[in-house]
Amino acid sequence: MKKLISAFLGITLLLALSACGGNGGGQNKEAPDLNQYYEDFMATLGADNTPAMMDVEAEYIGQVYPGLETYGTKQAVMKMAAITSVPFEFALIEVEDAANAQAVADILQARVDAQIDGGAFYPETIAAWEKAQVITHGSVVALICAGTEQEQAVEAFNKLFA
Repeated sequence: MKKLISAFLGITLLLALSACGGNGGGQNKEAPDLNQYYEDFMATLGADNTPAMMDVEAEYIGQVYPGLETYGTKQAVMKMAAITSVPFEFALIEVEDAANAQAVADILQARVDAQIDGGAFYPETIAAWEKAQVITHGSVVALICAGTEQEQAVEAFNKLFA
């Protein structure tokens, strides 16, 4: 009888540990602080290389990212260069419903496409926008256009989810 009880307790313990051990492939993992990522990345540029950035305020979201205002967000960090000739823009969004991530990614990709198709004006700026990326990790979607620092910005962002 003791062996039977011991085996039962062992199996119960094993099942309990395996049920708590995984995170569903990262789906239940809490999203990183997107503003902290932005602040940390911008700090790496140094004072002489950091472009003047401004927030994309609520009244302009529909103009810059048409349709985005219809999706609920848990986090939203939207910054763009204050000077149009500077190819720097970050739209970092955690949507409330992960099912909406692709729709938000499509909106951000439309922004990239619009900049490439003449919104950016200057040849060097358009070239930087051609390297911009829209990245999705679960319920987090990002548009990253970081000029000459594009690779570093994307790498730092992707490390948040590694």
